[in-house]
Formats: sequence, structure tokens, C-alpha cells
Amino acid sequence: MLSLTAGNELRRFRRGTLPRLAVVAMIVVPLLYGVLYLWAFWNPTGHLDRIPVALVDADRGAERDGEDVRAGADLVDRLVDEHALDWVVTDAADAAAGVDDGTYYFAVSIPADFSADLVSAAGDAPQSARIDVTYDDANSFLVTSLGRSAMERIRAAVSASAGEQAVDAVLVGLSQARDGFAQASDGAVRLGDAANQLTAGAQTLTDGARRLADGAARSADGAAALSSGAAQVATGATQAAQAAGTLADGSGQVADGVHAATEQVDALTAGMAALPGDLQTLTSYLTARAQAGDPQAAQLLAHLAATAAALPDAATLDAAAQRLDALDAGARHVADGAAALRDGTARVASGAGDVRDGAGTLADGTTAVATGAGDLADGASRLADGSGALHDGAGTLAASLDGGTDAIPADDDTARDARAAAIADPVTLDTTDRAAAEGFGEGIAPFFLPLALFLGGVVTWMILRPVPPRALATPARGVRAALAGFAPALAVGVVQVVVLLTVLRVGLGLTPTHPVGALAFTVLVVAAFLALQQMLLSLLGTAAGRVATLALLVLQLASAGGTYPVETSPAFFRALHPLLPMSYGVDGLRALLTGNPDARLWTAVAYLVTVLVGSLAVTSWRAGRMRTWTLSRLHPALTI
Repeated sequence: MLSLTAGNELRRFRRGTLPRLAVVAMIVVPLLYGVLYLWAFWNPTGHLDRIPVALVDADRGAERDGEDVRAGADLVDRLVDEHALDWVVTDAADAAAGVDDGTYYFAVSIPADFSADLVSAAGDAPQSARIDVTYDDANSFLVTSLGRSAMERIRAAVSASAGEQAVDAVLVGLSQARDGFAQASDGAVRLGDAANQLTAGAQTLTDGARRLADGAARSADGAAALSSGAAQVATGATQAAQAAGTLADGSGQVADGVHAATEQVDALTAGMAALPGDLQTLTSYLTARAQAGDPQAAQLLAHLAATAAALPDAATLDAAAQRLDALDAGARHVADGAAALRDGTARVASGAGDVRDGAGTLADGTTAVATGAGDLADGASRLADGSGALHDGAGTLAASLDGGTDAIPADDDTARDARAAAIADPVTLDTTDRAAAEGFGEGIAPFFLPLALFLGGVVTWMILRPVPPRALATPARGVRAALAGFAPALAVGVVQVVVLLTVLRVGLGLTPTHPVGALAFTVLVVAAFLALQQMLLSLLGTAAGRVATLALLVLQLASAGGTYPVETSPAFFRALHPLLPMSYGVDGLRALLTGNPDARLWTAVAYLVTVLVGSLAVTSWRAGRMRTWTLSRLHPALTI
């Protein structure tokens, strides 16, 4: 029974062309979904060389060790030759404009100081070189992600090469430093030889100094003998000094006696000056007494006359006093000279003894000192030679160390950190995002929103009729019949858009850059999709129209470029891309959800309006013809 029932069910597809096509469609639809979709995305990453990316080389080059460095040009040649992306070498203005209008998915710019920064690792101001990259998620979120990965690999490759060159430059400097240190080592060897000579000279000098010390010891012995003789001379000189002292004492006594005699003579002279008057008075008195008969007075007068006659006169006394004064001065000179004689005799005796007794020993010691001094002179000469060699070796060492020092950068902490960073990470990426999506969800939303709305239209037309039969029963024109079916579907579509955007906003946090524009454009998208589906259903009938709608959906999924760039797809889908409406829905929503309105948005608006108006026009034409009922319409060969 089962086989009979199945046979009867399948026999009804044998009548007419459309049922047969329906069978083919049932077989082909899985093929469309399975093969076409997989074919479109079979190996997108293997065709990234079709993705156009702007490449700008503004590098001015640099010089290292007298050679020109053109790292920017080398990098451009390398990228172009590798064909990892579709590199378009251009200028900065074209690159910026191309990223804005979608001509290029992103732009890579090599700045003017790229080469200079690369070679700076061995210089005084080391810093990492950079590559400027400008992304725009409004072009394609997935391409931006792929571009970031690709640029990171490029940066790593360039860093490896640049790091090798930077380390090579540092190693060259260290090699030069090694040469300098090798010369320093030679100088140190010469310095060691000079030090040996200096040591030998110092030993000779030490021997001479030792012999000089021996001679000095012998001189000390002679000095001891001289001291002993001086002691003996001092004893004799002491005795002579004592005799001279006695002489000095006697001379002093004589001088004192002469001085006393001088004073007595002076007194006598003074008395003699007053004596004549006194004698005259005494004579007058004695004469008067003698005349008075006094005999004693007569005797005294006679004795007084005899005494007065014996007294010297004043001139004699003056001469005697003068002679005594000269005698007094001489006596004193004699006393002083005797004392000085005493002291001088002692000193002369002592010195004479010392010189006599120590002269011989001193002569022997002086001979030894002279010999030691000769040895010392020889050692000093050798020391001078060693010092000269030491000076030469020190000069060589200093020059070599200076050369080695110059070959090694003199870095402070900041410069050392910068050099380490430049060597460890010689190339960095400086990225600029013209329009950045908040995440993967926002990045792929421009694709899934049109997809959801297209599927919403499919469901809508499964419930609503493309051309209401009541509208066909009136004498109204076909456009009114078409609008009678389109208007309720559009109302549902607007509600779908509002609900969808609200849930995305509240539930997932999707915040369009231009919310009003996004709402209006999404309504236009759903209107174009509904009009297109209405046209297919009215032209092909419900069953065939739905099959065609599903086939169109598959083709749009594969060619819209909503996930991977359409450039990575096979040529068939690249040809379909500009013909199907979902491609324009994706472009427009990218500009409004993530980026900013540009020519792509207005192109999408114009295309979707054209699809909307054109589809309604075809549906209106078909609605006009549907007023005439045919047998095929009364009994359709295929129904769903």
C-alpha cells in the first residue's frame, strides 16, 4: 500500500512542465544550499590576494656605515612580490580617499622616517620604526580582522629582519670594540714587560740603597769616634777654660783695683782743689799762735810748710788721674778678652777634637756612600727606561680603550631602555580606525539584518497573498491591485524592522552610529525585498515563486560579501554581487551602523529604490493580466 500511495503521489508531477520543474527544484534546492554556499566560502582566506589594499611609501631613506638604506622601498617590493593581498601602490591622498569610499579595504603607509628609525638602534637616539595602518570596519569588519592579523604577521616578519640588522649593527660595534680591546691587550702586554723592567730597576735601586745604608752606618761609626775625640778635647778645653776663667777673674780684680785707685785720685784731686785755701787759713792761724808764743803752733807751722812743699801740684794729679783712666779701660778689656778666650778655647778645642778623631771614619763612610750612589744611579737609569716603556704601553692601552669605548654606545638608563626596546621590537604598528565596530556582533550585523528581513518577507508572503483576489475582481488598474497586496506586507515589514532593531538595541546593545538613518534605510531594504518577492510570486505562481525566492536567497548569501569579502569568492559570485539587492543592503547598513554615510550608501538607496519601483511595476503589469482567468490558474499544476 505504501508503495502504491507513493507512486500515485509522484505520478501527479508527470503532467506538465512546471511539476517536472518542481521535482527538479526539490532535488536542486539542497544542492543550491549545500554546494553553492560551500563553493562560495570554500577557501576565502586562500584568495586574500584579491582584496585591494592601498600601500603608500613615504620613506626618505637613511644611511648606515656609509651605505644607503631604503627599507621602505624594500618592504613595498617584498609585499607586492608576495601577493598576500592585492597591494595597490599609491599616494597618501588616494589611499585616504579610497578607504573612505570603499575602494580599498584598508591602507598601509610607510612613514618618512621609517629607514631612519630602523637604523637608529645603533645610534644615539634609538627608537622603533612604525608602520601606519588605517582601517574602516564600515568596509568590512571581517576584512579588518583579517587585515590586523596579516599586518601583525608582516610586522613580525619586518621586525625579524630589522631586528637582525639592528643586532648586526650592534655586533659590528662590539666587534670594533673587540679590536680596540685586543689592542688594549697588546698594550697591557707591553705594560707588563715595562713593569718587569721597572721591577728589575727597582731591585737594583734597592741594592744600591742597601749599600748606601751600609756606607751611612760606617759614617755613623766615624761620627761616634769623632764624638769620643770631641769629648777628650772638651775635657782639655774645660781645663783651659778654667785657667782662662782664673785669668779673667784676676784681670777683673786688677780692673777693680785700678778703678778704685782712679776714684781715690779723683777724690784727692777734688780735695787738693780746696786745700790751698784751707792751708792759707791754717797757716795764718798757726802763725798768729806762734807769734803769741805758742811753741806747738810754731812746730806745727814748720811741719805744715814741709808737708805743703812735698804735696804734688794739681797738674801732676790731673796727669796721674788720666793715666789711671787709661789703665782702667785696658784692664777691663783684658778681663773681657780673657773671658772670651776662655769660651773660644773650649769651643775650638771641642771642634778640633771632633774633626781630628772623626775625619778618618767619615772619609771611609763617604767612599761607601759614593759607591752606593753609583749603584743607585744605575738602577735609576734602568727605572727611567722602564718608565718610558711603561708610558708607551699606557698610551697604547689608553688609545685602544678609547677606541673600544667609542665603539660601545654610552647610554644612560633612558637611552639603554630605548635601545633595548628598539632592538627587541624594531617595528610597531600605528593603527587608525576610521570607523570601528564594537565587536564581532556589530561587525556582522549589516549582513544578518538583511538576511533576517529577507526571511521575514518569505514568511510574510507565506501568509499574505501577493495579489488579493478581491482586488482583481474590481475594475481598478493593476497598480492598485499590486499596492493592495504590498501595503499590508509593508506594514508587517515595518513592524519587523522596529521590533528587530529594538531587541538588538535593548537586548544586545547594538547602537547604530546613525540610528534614524539606520531605521529609514532598513525600512527601505524590507520594502525592496517584499516588492521583489511579490514580483516573483505573482509572475511564477506561489509554488514556483517560493522556490525562486529560496534560490535567490542562497545566491545572495553567497555573493553579498557580508562575511568574507566578495573578492575572495569565485568569479561567478563576484559577477552576481553588484546585481542582487542584499549586497546593497549590506553596504548601506555598514555605513549607518558603524561608519558614516558616503557614496556607497546613496548608491544602495538608489538601487533599492529602483528594485522597489521596478518590482511594483512588474507586479502591477502582472496583476492587470491576472484579471483574465485561465485553466492553469483555476487548476494549477503545482500548489504549496
